Amino acid sequence: MGKSQYKIQFGGLSVGEHQFEFNINNKFFEQFSESELTSANINVRAKLVKQNTLMHILFDFEGTVKLACDRCLVDYDCPVYGQEKLVIKYGDSNESNDEMLVLKEGVEEVNFSQYLYEYIELAVPSRKIPCEDEEQTIQVECDEETLAKYNELKIEQQPNENPEWDKLKNIKFNNN
Repeated sequence: MGKSQYKIQFGGLSVGEHQFEFNINNKFFEQFSESELTSANINVRAKLVKQNTLMHILFDFEGTVKLACDRCLVDYDCPVYGQEKLVIKYGDSNESNDEMLVLKEGVEEVNFSQYLYEYIELAVPSRKIPCEDEEQTIQVECDEETLAKYNELKIEQQPNENPEWDKLKNIKFNNN
């Protein structure tokens, strides 16, 4: 499963709406060496609307990625989902941005793997602590042994009161 699996060839497509589906799994993330994601099962539906001068593509994705809890390091399947829209037109390719892909004239297919990778990365929560999930969508028990060790180290690393701060506090109070 290389990058070619995530290409859409729109050169021969008629004007109108077209549907595409992709499955993103562990192999997908092997092509992105900087990714901390390695395991996933995500279904992507792409709806391409082709017009005479430009195209719109709507990516709708849903699935899970394997993450490690930030607190106790237990692995869990985190749900990810989202919708992203991309406008595709022909012109100067230097005008491309996050929401618009500008292609050189004559290009008839595009590999969307980089876009899909970025959309999934952005859907991953920045705080990965499933035991604090208020909606109870993720059923994961934190590793109590690791949490106990973490709390023990946290208490040991509490900084003692710094006498230099006391001197600064005195200056502050004397100026009032």
